[in-house]
Amino acid sequence: MKEQTTHRRGFIRTILGGAAAFGLSSIVSPLKTQAQPARPAGGSTAPLVGSEEAEKWFSQMEGKKHKMVFDMCKHNNGGPLSWALTLMDTYNDMEIPDKDLSVVIILRYAGGSLALAYPLWEKYGFGKRVELKDPETKEITLRNIFAKCKTEDDDCFELFQKRGGMIAVCKKGLEHSAESLAESLKLDKEVVKKEFLDNVLPGIQLMPTGIWALNRAQELGCNFCSAG
Repeated sequence: MKEQTTHRRGFIRTILGGAAAFGLSSIVSPLKTQAQPARPAGGSTAPLVGSEEAEKWFSQMEGKKHKMVFDMCKHNNGGPLSWALTLMDTYNDMEIPDKDLSVVIILRYAGGSLALAYPLWEKYGFGKRVELKDPETKEITLRNIFAKCKTEDDDCFELFQKRGGMIAVCKKGLEHSAESLAESLKLDKEVVKKEFLDNVLPGIQLMPTGIWALNRAQELGCNFCSAG
């Protein structure tokens, strides 16, 4: 575990800047983007959202000794995810295992698009919109580079979740971003909103709003880190 803390971590580079969450100042041609839903990665995996579902999700924190919530309201060059993993590594170095930790990331505002899967990144050209290059190919990315790790030294949501990390995203923010995107491309707003919600990455919980989720996490004992 010492090796983990000495190189945290090299994978995540610059991501997601500019107008709102999806770089809406750069518009993909409507002629190349049809108003048909992208196929979700493995089907819709995002849980329904409401007070009961949200509270059930938060109940995973019960009995944990050390708790922190990271407010990921923008990418910050991948810093929030790296900090969350570093916190876990540090406790591990102190012989406190991941099972005794509740480390939570709330994606909201410009961080919301990080919750979305590959089909939408390719379909709507998010990489081009935000001028994000794939660190492997050095070309504009067609994928969400936060979703899965390419090597064992990478930081990614999949690794974080496998270690017990919890991730939630603001549903209202996703819906607003989808509406803005649909308006700019002259697409059906309800279709695009459904696409966004259907393509939330596996294991990421929808929350009524991100700011509510941050407040609830703190009420349940999490220390707060402004990580955006």
